Amino acid sequence: MLCCSSIRRISPFVPFVVAGLMLPVGCQESAPPKADPVSKGDDHDDHGHPHHSHGKKGPHNGALVAIGEDAAHLEVVLDAETGKVTVYVLDGEAKNAVPIKAEKLELAFTKDHDHGEGDKDKPAAEELPETATLTLTAVEPAADGSSSVYAGASEALRGADEFDAVLTSISIAGKDYPNVKFNYPEGNEHDHQHHH
Repeated sequence: MLCCSSIRRISPFVPFVVAGLMLPVGCQESAPPKADPVSKGDDHDDHGHPHHSHGKKGPHNGALVAIGEDAAHLEVVLDAETGKVTVYVLDGEAKNAVPIKAEKLELAFTKDHDHGEGDKDKPAAEELPETATLTLTAVEPAADGSSSVYAGASEALRGADEFDAVLTSISIAGKDYPNVKFNYPEGNEHDHQHHH
């Protein structure tokens, strides 16, 4: 009898205990704003992210090439179907177009071919010159002859997904930058870190 009465006494408490347990759970559900500080850290990361990605891809999803100590950037885009290379001249942050006074840019490039396989049958040099030169001409130059976009096509770059290149010379804001080396699609900032 005592057993039964004690069960009856406890049983009215059970709903309250369960309800009491559910309340903190409800509170915890609205607690995820605690993940906000993490999100804040993410935001900080995101602020640094454009700088990090700036070493890899540009506004046109091309390879970024730093000129000088980030005085300016070139963004190199390759259309592998046609072998067309388009170069965009951008500012130090690789965001805005920077027109330069040049009719053309000269690009000496080497396309990396399957060295092992090609060497056994035919030398790769027969099908494709080891080093070739590509002239990029100004696209829609302004009245004063300045342009921020240069383009040219090479048969040798059709179907390529990688090449090494040297921009013979480029003049930006009155300063001359000779022999700017880079790799496509790596750019040159990654390459520079790779070497040192």
